[in-house]
Amino acid sequence: MDYNFHINDFEGPLDLLLHLVKQSKMDIYEINLKEIIDQYLNIINNFESLNIDIASSYLVMAAELVNLKARLLVNRKDEEDTADEYSITSEEDLRNKLIEYEEIKNITNTFKDLEEKRSEVFTKVPENLKIYAKDNKLTKGLFTTDDLYQAFLEYQKRAKFLKPLNTKITKKELSIEDRITSIKKIIQNKKRVEFFSLFDTINREYIVVTFLAILQMSKNKELKIFQENSYSPIIVEGVLNEG
Repeated sequence: MDYNFHINDFEGPLDLLLHLVKQSKMDIYEINLKEIIDQYLNIINNFESLNIDIASSYLVMAAELVNLKARLLVNRKDEEDTADEYSITSEEDLRNKLIEYEEIKNITNTFKDLEEKRSEVFTKVPENLKIYAKDNKLTKGLFTTDDLYQAFLEYQKRAKFLKPLNTKITKKELSIEDRITSIKKIIQNKKRVEFFSLFDTINREYIVVTFLAILQMSKNKELKIFQENSYSPIIVEGVLNEG
């Protein structure tokens, strides 16, 4: 088999092994490891001159694979004497390393795609906006100390609005006596009014107090309540004091 690629085309020995698996169109779970190992060793032997820094990891993998191939040929399963010396001691070890490497490589490719997409996004560089600001410098000689004093007073007025207000919300108590007083004023001005017009505020307390005030005034004969017919409005009218 002819190999038309260079060692620099790969990111490491596992990358080369994974390439050989895909080139052979094998399922990674059903690969013929002996064949892949032979292809790997042939590639390493064909590289006559290699940078020692680059070739070292490939040579270490070659030693691992030679050891594994020897074990496969003699069908040796005991691993005690070589477990400390070699990290790949079985077909399962090599297969797991290839599967793990393929997963990492796929994730890396995903990040590369995201990086390329991000490179297509351009952000605006911050710029100095002072050049657009109005020049509010005071012309020398046009203003006096009185103008400065007045400006300071105006500033103090505006500063007051920036301070938080210390307020307390309290509920206003409404007594029957107060409501009687206000109804008397209404009756004095208008003489007679519709009953429901006295309930000008819609809340429970106001309605109850107003109703009790009207009853109290009616009891004291300070006003009278009547209706001209069944469907006409209810009228409240003040009673004139005799004498």
